[in-house]
Amino acid sequence: MAKPMRLTREMIEDNIARRFWDRTNIADLLERHAESHPDDEAVIDSARRYTWSQLNQVVNAVAAGLMALGLQRDDAVVAQLPASTDALIILLACQKAGILSCFSPMTFRHNELKHILKTLNAAAVITPMSYRNTAYHEMAKAIAGDLPALRHFIVTGKETSVGAISFTDLIETPCIHKDSNAFFKPFAFSPFEVSIVVLSSGSTGMPKCIEQMGVSCKVGGWGLVELGKLTRKDVFGIIAPLSGGPGWGALQLGAKVCLLEHFSADGALQLIQNERVTYLSAVPSQIIKILKEANVGRYDLSSLRIVRTGASAFEAALARETEEKLKCTVLIAGGSQETYSFAQTGVDDPPQKRTTTLGKPFPGNEVKICNDQGQPVTHGETGHLYVRGAATSSGYFGDKEATIAAWGELGPGGWYRTGDLAQIDEDGYVVLKGRHKEIIIRGGQNIYPKEIEDLLLTHPKITQAAVIGVPDVVMGERACACLTIVDGQDIVFEEMIAFLKEKGLAVHKLPEALHILDRFPQLVDGQKVNKIALKEMIIERMRKL
Repeated sequence: MAKPMRLTREMIEDNIARRFWDRTNIADLLERHAESHPDDEAVIDSARRYTWSQLNQVVNAVAAGLMALGLQRDDAVVAQLPASTDALIILLACQKAGILSCFSPMTFRHNELKHILKTLNAAAVITPMSYRNTAYHEMAKAIAGDLPALRHFIVTGKETSVGAISFTDLIETPCIHKDSNAFFKPFAFSPFEVSIVVLSSGSTGMPKCIEQMGVSCKVGGWGLVELGKLTRKDVFGIIAPLSGGPGWGALQLGAKVCLLEHFSADGALQLIQNERVTYLSAVPSQIIKILKEANVGRYDLSSLRIVRTGASAFEAALARETEEKLKCTVLIAGGSQETYSFAQTGVDDPPQKRTTTLGKPFPGNEVKICNDQGQPVTHGETGHLYVRGAATSSGYFGDKEATIAAWGELGPGGWYRTGDLAQIDEDGYVVLKGRHKEIIIRGGQNIYPKEIEDLLLTHPKITQAAVIGVPDVVMGERACACLTIVDGQDIVFEEMIAFLKEKGLAVHKLPEALHILDRFPQLVDGQKVNKIALKEMIIERMRKL
């Protein structure tokens, strides 16, 4: 049994009593939808479409195929795939067969992938032969020599190679059991076991392997449903990477999920138009690209009701612009892989709160703000953000020491310290101020990079912004702005400063240097800027000037 690191009987009973958790598992959800609305579409990508009945059938086939290969309960499978129907099938098949699943970002290379496979003692790895000029299957084979538990190499797509197992063959595995759903019941994960491992961004060293239980995934799904007032009639468009899950709200409701394997601004808008998407899940950088690089007016987006995005670098003006151009409601969330969402806005929140805060604590979770000594602060005061609750992770897989370091203790008393600085306003809304490690101290005055980044991203020429502190003999640190800009455009230092002054930024916060880059170094999840690598790059560039 994959026993959760922090879970206690007290936590189970308390969360069941408070109706955050129940005793149904993820496999139960799939079977329920296949029975109640079998002919409704469940999931689509650019190549395949499945109804709920068809999805249940192929999930049963893949679960049976994995077991026929010799994978046993609590073995681990690591999949490195684009957002696709294949990924969702694998996740659900592993739930039925009692096989631990982990989905690594496509940005992983040899070192990161080897680290994850070794940490989980994985028995199988699932990749395409190649994707976007990267030979993923060869990469997996190249690191296998040091991984004695790794015995199966499964490849998706039409290509295959000697020694590889075709995922297509697994999908076509005949289920010899008269009642396949009943056959898998003894193997399926209970809702209180670790069944999925998600991965941290890995800003320092290798990413951590983060435990998720079925109950915590379902709490996340129901929170989305509650805050967005979603129903089974909604159509979920998932254009963000699947690192956090396949759209748990849709799986809870039995709603249709539309996946975009490779993001482009026009591709996302085409998906909304073609599939009549009502609810779009996207990271901030994707929305910014849609606003600044696509001709939104070319597409029929009349179905779109909600865009949900993360808090990273998404200022109020951008939220308002999104609502105006896409004719939708923007819901902003703050969270991490360890916490799911610690807060999120909802459709019933006042517009001003929706665009300037992260909303109130996410259903099932609670937050507190503390000073450097760990004491709670008053409303409106900035401090360190802590989270605990029914939607949070059960700990770091196989690493009790790291789990205690992050949560303070095991069991219900543990609070996860996010590393964020935040406030809770007088109405109970969470206001994110930035990351503690990113504060720039210029001549004794604190500068919060997020404040400047949010403003810079409202400039029509700027697609990404990162503000870092660079060493200075006199002031200690000075702020440096790093930007990527719209193709064919240009921006100079004086233009940037004039723009920030017009926005009312205090003089001591104005960046004192500007660097234009083609792209930023990314964390391994491919969603966030690796500011440590960026800072090293800029300091080295400055040395050469």
